[in-house]
Amino acid sequence: MGLPWPFALRRTPAAAQAPGQAGSGCGRALFGQPLAALCGEDGSLPQPIQEMLAALHKEGPSTEGVFRRAASGTQFRELRETLDHGAHVDLGSQPALLLAVILKDFLRSIPAKLLVTDLYEDWMAAMQKSSKEEKVEELKAVAEKLPGANLLLLKRLLALLQHIGHNASSSRMTASNLAICLGPNLLSPPNEDLLPLEAMLAVTEKVNVLVAFLIENCGDIFVEEMAGRSCPSAGELPAPMDGATGDRI
Repeated sequence: MGLPWPFALRRTPAAAQAPGQAGSGCGRALFGQPLAALCGEDGSLPQPIQEMLAALHKEGPSTEGVFRRAASGTQFRELRETLDHGAHVDLGSQPALLLAVILKDFLRSIPAKLLVTDLYEDWMAAMQKSSKEEKVEELKAVAEKLPGANLLLLKRLLALLQHIGHNASSSRMTASNLAICLGPNLLSPPNEDLLPLEAMLAVTEKVNVLVAFLIENCGDIFVEEMAGRSCPSAGELPAPMDGATGDRI
């Protein structure tokens, strides 16, 4: 069976014609590059990112602590280096915890972050709206300001995280848990390095609240794009895991 949208892989002609670069779909490094520079000519996401999203959609819901638990440091460094050199890797055969760590590191390496640091105040202002409906409309407007590649990956990522959160009985990861683990990798203010610790902790909390809201309401924010995804009802989710924090690796 094929995976439901948005996790069905789209192999770009560039990747198919250049097996030596099948890991990244281009000749440049995968990590630390502007996202738009890594996308295919048709606007598709880098091949290894597509494959990681697909594998995590399949295995993430049944992997306890996915995005929270650490993976082997040695495996992480080896896989990261291999992907960064554009070598082909069968990512579907890699452990879900390792793929989650690699994806989190990729998100952290995007210059100006996936949600774009210059839009930090816009995101925060949207979350200040009084009703859920107003928040959704404002967040939708901010999302439209994102570069096309960032918006595409954001939609794919949120669909994945919502799918994992809806299966929290097995993943033990609610939207809140996932936001704590991924939030700091997705958005920070432009002056992050100048903020004192207390201010940075307050920023982190606000970002986590934003990301949790995006995960829980991505179907409302991106109505047309999310309409085809297959997610079970949230139902009763287990209580958040104690001390759920994002691992640095």
